[in-house]
This record gives sequence, C-alpha cells and structure tokens, in this order.
Amino acid sequence: MATLSLWAAPTEASPLELYGFGGRSAAMAGSGVASCANFDCVYLNPAGLGRVRHKLLTAGASYGNLDLKIDGSQSRGENTVSTTFGLVVPLRLGGAMHERLTLALGIMVPRKAVARARAPELGEPTFALLDSRSEIVGIQVALGYVLSDSWTLGAGVLALATLEGLIHVDVDGAGRFRTQSEQTLKSDYAPVFGAQYKSAASPWAFGLSARGASTAGYDIEITNDLGASLPLSLPLLQIIGTPQYDPAMVAAEATYQVNPELTVSGQVEFKRWSQYLRPNKNPLPNGAALPSPGFHDTVVPRLALEWIRDVGATELSLRSGYSFLYSPAPEMTGPQSLLDNHRHLMAVGLGLAWPGTKYPFRLDLWAQNHELVGRTHRKDPSLFENPADIRSPSVYGDGRILIGGFTLGVKL
Repeated sequence: MATLSLWAAPTEASPLELYGFGGRSAAMAGSGVASCANFDCVYLNPAGLGRVRHKLLTAGASYGNLDLKIDGSQSRGENTVSTTFGLVVPLRLGGAMHERLTLALGIMVPRKAVARARAPELGEPTFALLDSRSEIVGIQVALGYVLSDSWTLGAGVLALATLEGLIHVDVDGAGRFRTQSEQTLKSDYAPVFGAQYKSAASPWAFGLSARGASTAGYDIEITNDLGASLPLSLPLLQIIGTPQYDPAMVAAEATYQVNPELTVSGQVEFKRWSQYLRPNKNPLPNGAALPSPGFHDTVVPRLALEWIRDVGATELSLRSGYSFLYSPAPEMTGPQSLLDNHRHLMAVGLGLAWPGTKYPFRLDLWAQNHELVGRTHRKDPSLFENPADIRSPSVYGDGRILIGGFTLGVKL
C-alpha cells in the first residue's frame, strides 16, 4: 500500500546515494567500482558480476541515527532503517555464451512504506539531502558479461516507486462533503552501465561506472464539484513533487594490490547535481513557478583500504574508507532554505568468511560517521518581496550521521 504524507521536508538523496549498497562498499566509503564481485555490483558497477561464477544469496539491514541541528536546535529528521536483499545467479548457457553472463538482483526496502512523500513550506530551514529519510523501495536488476580474460562489461536498471493519483471532492444528496481517492503506484527507471579491467599479470585493476538520474515523485490531482454548495468556486489543485532525487553520475576507480593481503583503492566520482529537482511545485497549474534551488555539479574523491588474511578456516577482511563530499547547494540567501553541508565520511568494516564449509557463509559488518562541516547561510533582504518574511538574518546548520549495518550471505 502506498503512503503519501505531505509534511515539511525536502527532496532527499536516497540511502543508496548517501551510504552505499552492500556490506563491503559501505565499509569502504562507497568504493568498489573496480573491485566489486557480489550483489552490490548492481548499484556500483554491473561489470563486476561477470567475474562471479557461483550463486550467491544475501540479506542484511542497516540503522542510522541523524543528529542534525539548525541554529543549535535539533532538526526533525527521522532515523533511517532499511533491509537489503541480494541474489546473484550465473547463467548456464552453451556455445559462445558459456560462462559469460551473470544476472543479479538487489532490493532495498524501507521500514514504513512503499512510497512516502513530504512537501516543504517555502522558507522553512531543512537539510535538503539529509533530513527525514525518504521512504522508497528500490529494485535493481543487472547483467554482467565477460568480454575477455581482462575485460568485463555490465548493464542494469534501478527502479523506484512513484505515486500518481486523483482526489475528487463533491457533495452528496444530504449536503455532506465526500471524497473519492484513487492512487496508482508506478516506477521510475534509471540505467546503469559499467566496465572493469583486471589482468592476472598486473597488480592494477580499473573500473568505470555511469548511472542515470533516479527520481521518486508524486502527482496527485485534486478536483471538485462544489459550485452549487459554496458561494465561490475552487480551482483545480495539483500536488506535485519529488521527495527523492539521486543525480546522474560517472565514477572512475583504480585499485592497486600492494601485496597478497593489502589492496588500495582510489576513486573520483562526478555528480550532476545541477539537475536537482525542487521538492514540490506550485499547486496551482497556472501559478508562478517556485524558485530554482540553484544546485551545482560536484566531484567526490574516495580512498579505501582492504586487508585480507586467512586465519585458520576463516577468511578475515578489515576495511576502511574516507570520502569528502562537497555540498552541491549554494548559500541560501533568499526566501528558500534548502540547507546542505560539506561532509567528511569515515567508514570501517569487518568481513568474516568460511569458504571451506559445505555452505560457505560470509558476514560483513560496517559503520560510517558523516561529520558535517558547519555552515552559515546569511539572508539578503533585497531578495525578499517583504522583509517581514525573513524568519532570521542567518541560518546555521551542522551535525553528524552515525549509521551501521550488516549483510549475511551464502554461496549456493
């Protein structure tokens, strides 16, 4: 059942975009474009699936605490809780396609609803990409292909739930108001493409991944037939918005195997935040357009380490990563206050695997600390039609996000 809640909150980035997908990548601050080889490839780089030759089944969960503050007061952001499922299946084909194709499925399910939307009031300070996690189901399907001993390619699609509906208000024969509501749950699709290069003769590996913008929106039309009951006519209303927006991106990554146990990864990701969509639109079809958020494109650097060693029958993996996420939001000098901050992302993780057992299990634990760089937004009275609309001469935002989770997988 789809849930639509029109609360004051902004267009948010999804948990996938903020924290990563899977137990390994999240522990490495989002790295893995050149080295992923599990269900998390459906989001990171589907080319990595080409190197998987066993069926893999994975489930996991995550919980995050948002400690975000505006002018020293706690914002009304909600904690984030999600469940993750993953499946990887090599396709047993013959001829030229023998051991060349691998199919994978990845699902992220929120705790409360299939589709949940909130619309902000213009001018209310809110964290544009962090506050009040967007509740949305994300389903990802991808295919990896072995082109040669060194090259693999991949393609996939990310599907997000969107909500369309109609609400009609009229009066029955007894003069009582009544409403009729219809809601339809649809999907928005974003393509994902990737390539990986890895040679057995070289300690280097490379990956390139591109993903289209993904959105989850709502479009509710409110009509009425009240002309005979009221001394005025009510206009057609449209509740239109985008509670979740992840930008189109391109990521390039290189890994270097320092020795048989230690691997270093470096990544640069371009994010097209300049196409960021407003969280809501004017409810009057012919009304004036609300101001553009004015977001700009960003480049995100990442650095990660992974150390793997066999300890008896157990394969032990220690992981860590760091990323500096530049904010795409300009200083909010005008009426709107869609706040965002630069962030230091520090991640750690632990992996335990038992490859020699009948059903080889793998447990991956991860944790992240997102430390917001404090930022002040100073209001410019010349940008306001009425200076009385200025709630405060400046708005200051800071805080942190602590999030962690696990995945438990088995090789079938």
